[in-house]
Amino acid sequence: MRGKSKFASLLMAGVIASACIYPTGGNVWAAEVNQETAPALTLTANEVTKTLEKGDTFNVYIKAVAANTTKELRDFIQYIELSGGTTDSVDKKAVQMNGDGTIIIMDLVYNGNGKSVKAEIGYEGMNNGPASVEIPLTNASSAISASEGLTIAQSTINVVAGETQQITLTVKNDSKANVESGKMKLKIKDSNSAKGITLKKKEISLSSMEKGEKKDYYVTLDIDKDIARGMHEMVVDIEGKEHIVKLKVDSNFMPPALEVAVSNTSAFEENVAKSIQVAIKNVGHVAAKNVKLEIVPNEKVFVTDGSNVKYIENIDSNKTQTVPVSLVVSDTSSFNLPVEMKLSYIDDLGETQTSSQFIYLSTKGSVAQKELEILTTSEPQGLKKVGDNFRIGFKVTTPDEAKNVKISVKSSEGIVSKSKSMFIEPKLAKGQTKNYTVDFVATQGVVTGTYPIEIIAEYTLNGKEVAIKQYATVSIDNPEETEEEKGKGKPKVIVGTYSSNPVVVKAGEEFDLEIGFLNTHQNKTVKNLKANLTIKEQGENDTGSVFTPVNASNTFFISELVPGQIDVKNIRLYTIPSAKPKTYDITLEMEYEDENGEAITATEHFGIPVEQVTKLEVAEVQIEYVEVGMPTELTATIYNTGKTSISNVRIKTVGEGFEVQDNTMIIGALEKGSSKTYMPTIIPLQGGALTGQIEIEYEDVTGQLQTYSHEFQMDVMESMPDEGLEPMPDDMLPPMEEEKSAKWPILLGMVFGMGIAAGITAFVMKKRQRKLEEMDLDED
Repeated sequence: MRGKSKFASLLMAGVIASACIYPTGGNVWAAEVNQETAPALTLTANEVTKTLEKGDTFNVYIKAVAANTTKELRDFIQYIELSGGTTDSVDKKAVQMNGDGTIIIMDLVYNGNGKSVKAEIGYEGMNNGPASVEIPLTNASSAISASEGLTIAQSTINVVAGETQQITLTVKNDSKANVESGKMKLKIKDSNSAKGITLKKKEISLSSMEKGEKKDYYVTLDIDKDIARGMHEMVVDIEGKEHIVKLKVDSNFMPPALEVAVSNTSAFEENVAKSIQVAIKNVGHVAAKNVKLEIVPNEKVFVTDGSNVKYIENIDSNKTQTVPVSLVVSDTSSFNLPVEMKLSYIDDLGETQTSSQFIYLSTKGSVAQKELEILTTSEPQGLKKVGDNFRIGFKVTTPDEAKNVKISVKSSEGIVSKSKSMFIEPKLAKGQTKNYTVDFVATQGVVTGTYPIEIIAEYTLNGKEVAIKQYATVSIDNPEETEEEKGKGKPKVIVGTYSSNPVVVKAGEEFDLEIGFLNTHQNKTVKNLKANLTIKEQGENDTGSVFTPVNASNTFFISELVPGQIDVKNIRLYTIPSAKPKTYDITLEMEYEDENGEAITATEHFGIPVEQVTKLEVAEVQIEYVEVGMPTELTATIYNTGKTSISNVRIKTVGEGFEVQDNTMIIGALEKGSSKTYMPTIIPLQGGALTGQIEIEYEDVTGQLQTYSHEFQMDVMESMPDEGLEPMPDDMLPPMEEEKSAKWPILLGMVFGMGIAAGITAFVMKKRQRKLEEMDLDED
């Protein structure tokens, strides 16, 4: 302890001397004492009875008695060090030494460690080491072990077969005390069905936590594509106490999901009961069991036929159950009255699932807004040759006011627009009619036939997004085709139009596909058409066909197509979660007969674009000791936890009360599953709790600019003022000859301090150079 104290004294002397200030005190209260006459020091202390929790302040009173000396305490005591319930440095606290030998140390901070404070007092010339005393903290609430106070917030976590993925374990302190740091060990519970689950990391260090605090820790799992769907257990051991977290593994078939459709919901009269029909459809691939429907009454709508809860035993896949419900509306002043429908059911894993959907009742006397109308006013007559210009004219009429209407005109492949083909109308007044024209030309790649031109108006109608469609047609003659190709041979059916809603499909979601079958022949009819929709591509790791029909077959039947006729069919498809982001080719294999019963086969192709949802996460932000005006390093790891790579990533830190050096980090590309470490330098400008944000901009696979923000906090200590040190009185200064003999510690301290300063400078410069090299590599 004495060696440590002398080393600290020399260090302090060096730092002060390098600033050209002579040492004037600090935690040293005595000049040298003759070792032969050094007194023996006896310490006693009063217990601290104040109720203490972590962060509370308290005072200690130590009685010091020195034998065989008449000197005051301050004449020979050199240092005081504290440990246990506080680690505060005494030289930063108010210390009072009374003439009766009482040492008072003010405003110590309880650190939650144990129920006592140990004080050690050293003095020059001590023969048997420093004197020490244990000070009881009688009513302190000391920290408990991690096993006693910590639990895991999640009981079940969803994961996907055939993926490497990161899950979050939220550790929380539910106890009424602070919790010590500890270790968390992870393992997958032994079972044959769980052999395909592998943990990347099996042990995690847990930091100390205050009562009520939560912290997130990240765990990476490898899950085999053949792992059985269902529940698998992961054992989380916190300092010897085990917690079970269930991993719910989803496979590529759709679990039960319920949709609500209602009929007879219009023209409600005030206080007149009316029965509606609630149709509940299971659009999943397995049965929903013990289905419960709850109609939630409100101040304007209530149930009149007994209970508002209806029970249905089971609903099989692709089946619908209809439940009649009698309702009364007490207020018809509003056109649309929302009614909440709560659904609960048991899925194939035996778990209860819940959902909430709203239906809308319209009242009698209120008239719903009518759809706008599209009417073609001109379309080309006769045959148009390749290279000929032609015009499509149409008008849009709005029976009621319409806002933010998007009107687009779409042609078949090879027929291109030569004028504006999309129109945005911020507002169309009630009863207004507006005319539009679009010019087209057919290119050389178009074969002789009749082609559809699709006109679509998209806007919000009665609270729902709708698309109103109309079609025009054009017949194209390509002179360079043979007579056989020009229509004198066999009739030909093509995909005249197709569209998906949404246009760009998200993996893991359903979408609607519309296909228009067109007979391109001028005078021959097609009969008994059968079309089979096939998607040959698989998801990642061969996890099944990318698109699967929902509640429908992938085969279409059309009994007859007359020349130039287009017959539009609709199908709902589900995109598997592991689909790669790209455009997938859909093949349509057709079989049909001509007027003579001769069989004809044809194949058509079109594409459906798929995108994956991007996802970024920032690991726990780490900040070193923070003091006003002193540079400190922030470290954060940026993880791409989505299923697609992102590009042009720009990371920066913003906030008030601090400056940031080496702030902006640019990454050319961040692959899925990869991470980057971001390390700016923070310079606090004020003390206290400061909040900042790590802001990330990036481009997703579609080129769209996305943003993500992560908030962090730091507690900043106030810097120590220099003006608190008073010069030593002249009568306490040692004689000149003693001063001469004591110059070597000061000179040694100066050299030592300058060496430390040089070492710190070299370390900072080397660290900054390393950061610059890392940024250059990222940009490459």
